[in-house]
Amino acid sequence: MQHGINYDPNSQWYQQAGAGGGASQAGGTQQGYGQQGYDQQTYAQQQPGLGGQDPYAGNQDQPSSQVYGQASTNNQYYSQANTQQPQATQQDYGQGYGQSQGGQYNTQYSQHDAKNQPQYGQQGYAQQPSQSYGQPSGQAGGSYGSGGTNVNQVTGGMGNMSLGGTAPPQYGQQYPQPGMRQAHGAARPSMQQQQQQQPPVVVPDYVHTCDPKHLSLTAGVLPSQTSTAQRAHVPLGVVLQPLGDSEVECPLVNFGAVGVIRCKQCRAYMNPYAVWTDGGSHWRCNLCGLQNETPSGYYSPLDPQTGIRQDIMSRPELVHSSIEIVATPHYMIRAPMPCVYFFVMDVSKPAVTSGMLARTCLTIQNVLDQLPGGKRTMIGFISFDSKVHFYSLNGNGPRMQVLPDLEDVFLPEPRGLLVNLAESRANVDALLQSLPSMHEKTEDVEAALGPALEAAYQVTKHLGGKLSVFSATLPSIGAGRLMNRDNPNKLGKPDEHKLLLAATEYYKEKAFQMSHVQLSVDLYLFSRHYTDVATLNDLAKYTGGHTNRFPAYYDPKDGEDYYRLLTHALTREQAWESVIRVRVGKGYKVTDFFGNFRLRSTDLLTVPCIDSDKTFALQLDVGEKGVTTPSLTIQSALLYTTSYGERRIRVHTICAPVTSFTTHIYHSISSSALTLLLMKQAIALVTSSSFDKAREHIRQSVISLLRSYSYTANSYSHSQTLELPENLSTLPLQCLGLLKHEAFRDRNVLSDQRATVHALMYPLGMAMAEVSVRPRLMPIHKLDGKSMPEEMELSAAVVESTSALLLDDGRHFIIRIGNQVDQNWVQNVFEGSETKAVQLREYKENCHTDLERVYQVLDSMRTPFHKGITVVREGDSDELRFFQGLIQDRTLGEQSLAEFMQFILRR
Repeated sequence: MQHGINYDPNSQWYQQAGAGGGASQAGGTQQGYGQQGYDQQTYAQQQPGLGGQDPYAGNQDQPSSQVYGQASTNNQYYSQANTQQPQATQQDYGQGYGQSQGGQYNTQYSQHDAKNQPQYGQQGYAQQPSQSYGQPSGQAGGSYGSGGTNVNQVTGGMGNMSLGGTAPPQYGQQYPQPGMRQAHGAARPSMQQQQQQQPPVVVPDYVHTCDPKHLSLTAGVLPSQTSTAQRAHVPLGVVLQPLGDSEVECPLVNFGAVGVIRCKQCRAYMNPYAVWTDGGSHWRCNLCGLQNETPSGYYSPLDPQTGIRQDIMSRPELVHSSIEIVATPHYMIRAPMPCVYFFVMDVSKPAVTSGMLARTCLTIQNVLDQLPGGKRTMIGFISFDSKVHFYSLNGNGPRMQVLPDLEDVFLPEPRGLLVNLAESRANVDALLQSLPSMHEKTEDVEAALGPALEAAYQVTKHLGGKLSVFSATLPSIGAGRLMNRDNPNKLGKPDEHKLLLAATEYYKEKAFQMSHVQLSVDLYLFSRHYTDVATLNDLAKYTGGHTNRFPAYYDPKDGEDYYRLLTHALTREQAWESVIRVRVGKGYKVTDFFGNFRLRSTDLLTVPCIDSDKTFALQLDVGEKGVTTPSLTIQSALLYTTSYGERRIRVHTICAPVTSFTTHIYHSISSSALTLLLMKQAIALVTSSSFDKAREHIRQSVISLLRSYSYTANSYSHSQTLELPENLSTLPLQCLGLLKHEAFRDRNVLSDQRATVHALMYPLGMAMAEVSVRPRLMPIHKLDGKSMPEEMELSAAVVESTSALLLDDGRHFIIRIGNQVDQNWVQNVFEGSETKAVQLREYKENCHTDLERVYQVLDSMRTPFHKGITVVREGDSDELRFFQGLIQDRTLGEQSLAEFMQFILRR
């Protein structure tokens, strides 16, 4: 079913495009690439390398000394454009490349009726499964008034939007005839002219395109020139999640004795978009344009009819945009490391009395059989309070040895502190069972975290691995000692951001030292007092780790959530001693990187341990001379060691068309990828500049984009409304969600909490960011047990006394119970009294059906990062926390959605 646009099967556009529809996409609108149904003969005649003209034919003599991705002194990265290459034909795009389709448009701006908009098909594995939570029904696209629109009208329109998102359609149609090239400085083409043009097809139908969960662009069609990018006002970037979960596995490629096939100039890996020339004896790199000689062992003749290699179906790297390459010894500077798990545990009184120590030991013991690595897995333990305790795990049983001097950290014995798990399993089990009781009577409240980290570094530096650090109090003794520097008087002030700067360089320097020997740090914080998360997070930020915080941890309340998170962190897919490099085609440059890593050179990201949750964002910019070919290729390469000791290269490649028409760009935008990029940029801006500049960056980026789109649409119409396409329909609300988020909102948020949110969100991906900035609201008092309840608009207008509503922001569940909800249902699901806080009943076998259905909904939405379920009654003082999640309404310091849209249109 199409939303917002009617398609006329007799229209010329429809016949050109071919039929096809969208598919359900998890976590909001994401982009995808691919096509189907093109005429193979027509395609072969016009596609370079497939029997047609080579776009680089005008420049056969490329200088061999050209350096791809040469960095400037300010760490910006430039791809040199060849000025002798012919200007590529720019063609229009129609409904949207790699984006959700069917948005509602203002039909007055075009001379074509909305029913004549094209529709694209899809294929490959771009169709992704839905998330475990349901997606609401409703009309896609949003219509906003420029004046006189009240809140109910606008929020009502938002309520009809598809909050769950739809899958991106794949670009598929017959190869279009060349269109007119727009001369530099020429008058802007009319909307009708833009709609009659389409950008070139750049993906053959046999290619399996890259899953957007792994690699996606903020815009699936990219501006060809700087002037186009400046008119469009679209933040350009890449979102990369190399090991992201996907139903389709990356095919394994082993080049054998031939060696890994790469471009000799830019070092890009072989991919489906390379151009074969001279009967297959040469191939032209689709990133830098260099013509490479095909190794004799890799040669295959081309099909005389199609120009495609005859062995293509036996070559996964020529069919799949995501592949896993078996690395040769050339990619190894040492033997592949084993999986190393080293635990640094706080055993001070707060850690013991809160139950954190016992829960940590229990969780680790329960997951020992699930740790990746098999018989090669190594394990070790250190604990600390005012002293550092070593545990030798070889011999007849575990033995504890205490470090006498915190200023001079040394190892009491060279062996036994890091052991093979399979060989020393009995000693490991014995230690984990006895460790809580060994310290149960302690009165020590000090924390020598710095010396403990130095000790862990000395034990593991010859191998590397993952350090899991558990701390229940502020480091108070020895190297790395911290003081309570919290100052609530600075909240909301211009210098508030200084509270989020590291108090000392010690932990950053320690992180660099660890990263150099392939050590990564996951940090777990549990203090009920100030913890200085901003300073301690440097350990995780620069080693590719993650910081998690349970403030005022109390095991009966937090134990289950902590157990789930730690289990996930220890058992998820893990890559070791890894580095990442992203290459972009000629005419574009990478100007910044965002995520948890250490930048080892101008464009090499060092991530000692990377897991399936880690996501990075890259900011792109158009080079001075722009793109002179019909498409631009972006390729990421992750070189890593698997948990079973195999050296691999995971390669993801995207080939996107370029255009000089802003309309094409707007309809290809991924609001999810764009929101994630803005969020990571703003988090970085907070510490480098201020909260005000971070908020202004979010606000102006979205306003400039929507105003530019409004100008494009309304310049051909006198309409007083702005009707956004479906892929942009949620962007205004996502912008407000960012501005009202704990990470950025201009109201009292304690510095530790603010730093915790930044540390959590900075390395995570689109699915997490989507629900965090645009929470889900749904009724749970009338569940049928067969389907998920429909999502509701995020406005107080839908909150009634007769309903029980669930609000999910990706980190917390909040249930609000109205005073007039059926009391029998309330008694079946909740427990509590007037003197005791209301809470959800514990799930048990044969529990009441109402309670079982509520848990079904919660379990389908819960992630490892969810912490707790808060239940509030109508009129409770805690009810404010629930209403803070209703981001469509006006809040202190920020506009409502209606006011925000009117502000955009008030030009």
